[in-house]
Formats: sequence, C-alpha cells, structure tokens
Amino acid sequence: MINYSIIIPHKNTPDLLQRCLDSIPIRDDIQVIVIDDNSDVDKVDFEFFPRWKGNHYEYYLTKEGKGAGYARNVGLQHAVGKWLVFADADDFFTDDLHGLMDETIGAEEDLVYFDYKNVLSEDISKEVEARTWYRACFFDYLKGKEGSEEKLRTSVVVPWCKLIKRDLVESHSVRFEEVKWGNDVFFSTLIAIKARKISFNKIVAYVLTERKDSLASDFIKSMKELKIRLMEAVKSDELFKANGFHKTDLSIVLLNYALDKFGFWWLVRFEVFSFSNCRVSKATLSFLKSIVKKKMTKHLKIQ
Repeated sequence: MINYSIIIPHKNTPDLLQRCLDSIPIRDDIQVIVIDDNSDVDKVDFEFFPRWKGNHYEYYLTKEGKGAGYARNVGLQHAVGKWLVFADADDFFTDDLHGLMDETIGAEEDLVYFDYKNVLSEDISKEVEARTWYRACFFDYLKGKEGSEEKLRTSVVVPWCKLIKRDLVESHSVRFEEVKWGNDVFFSTLIAIKARKISFNKIVAYVLTERKDSLASDFIKSMKELKIRLMEAVKSDELFKANGFHKTDLSIVLLNYALDKFGFWWLVRFEVFSFSNCRVSKATLSFLKSIVKKKMTKHLKIQ
C-alpha cells in the first residue's frame, strides 16, 4: 500500500536532484515521481538519470517545456498515495521526514503543515533568514493566536511543507497553473479553502535552499514576471474573499515588494504595461493611489 506520493519537478540540476532523492527515506509505502521539464542535454546525462533507491520510483521525461506547474500536473496523473508531498529538486528532506510520515499516516486532517529550515545550497551547514514568513504563520497558529488559522490558510501559498490528502485534490480536480511564475499559488489557495480540517506539526522535515540562479532567488526581475505573478495573486485573493477569508492580501504583498525593489515610477510604468488585464490593472492602480494618498498626507502634515 502506497501511503505517500512524493512529486518532484526537475530542470537542469541533476546533482541537486540526486541530493533530494537521497534524502527520502527508503520505505515500501513511498512512491517517488520525478518529472523532467525538458532539461538541456548538455546539463543532464539522460542515460544515467538520477535515481531513488526505493522500490516505487518513476520518472517522466517531458518535452513540452511548460514549467514546474505542468510537470507537477504530470506527477499528479501518476500519483497513487494516500498523501501527496511536493518538493523542489534543489531542496531536500531531513531525517525526521520518516517520523513525520509515521505520525501522519492515519491523520484525519486533509492538510498537515510541517516545519522547515533555510540553508545555502552551496553550503548546507549555513542557515539563512530568507523566506521565513511562513514559519511565523506556523508558530502563530501553534500558539493559538486570534486569526492565525485564516492567516495560515491564506499566506502559505507554496506546495512544499505540506502533507495533502490526495482525495482532497482529486475530489475537487485541483491542478497547478501552467505558467512560468506563480504556478503554485492558485493550487495552494484551492487546497487551503477546500481542506475541512488542518493542523501543524512542528517537526522540521524539509530543507529549503537558497541559490543564485533559482527562480526564487531573483524574485520579480521584469514587468512580465510581475504581471503573471500578480494575475495569480489577484485570482487567489478574489477566491479567498469569495469563500469568507477577508484578510488575504497576496497582491498587496507583491506590489509592496516591487515598490521596495524598483520604486514608485517603475510601478507607474508597470500600470501602463498591464492595462490589458483589467484585474491586474485595477489592483495596481488602487495600490498606486494609496501610495500617492499616503505621500500627500505626509506632505501636508509636514507643512
């Protein structure tokens, strides 16, 4: 009986993928599925493709090159486990994944979050503080702070650090968006909304790595990327609010990040660039108006 299906999209990082596979415990109730997203032949030796040492290992070599969202959807087509686990090929698991799995097999929850740590990919002995906001959500929930469950459901819009009942995914036909950036946001939104019961396990079972050439390391480097990410964020914000979650602000988080990184006038140019999508334009224009209002209020106070 397969209790866990671990799905890993991969592109051009075979050594890191092997590190990830080596971190997965050898258990007969685990199915590991790797989906290669049309890697370059000069970066991957397909005759000696990375392997997991367990019995239930499958890998699929896709040629469409549609990104991690498409690759994960291919993985979902082949998953048979009771629980789904997602990992990025450049991350890996801790030895405590084994114990976490033992604890979760018979859990009644639809969605179980678990803890992680951040390290440098080139030197995994060095922990870093990047991308720690999800952990703040975890521990607010653990402490029972008011509004912490809604914050946990609406803020942790990544597929890793979650054990997800496959029945939840299949019964609601949940799939990843097949876009270059932000493919996991809408999937995570639907999972969070549809999960009847959630919990958090403080076992640190995942290691999130930071490396220079990953999509996450150079977050929002073009107007095109911001537009796609913002489209996904606005869709998620709207869906959360339609289902009674009123404190979600994924689009505002993105725009604040872009404001800090590029400045006000870059966002003004982005507003002109994005006018073809009404929802994105509306969100950006509203945000820019709020910034102008704050600046004018501050100016008037100084006068």
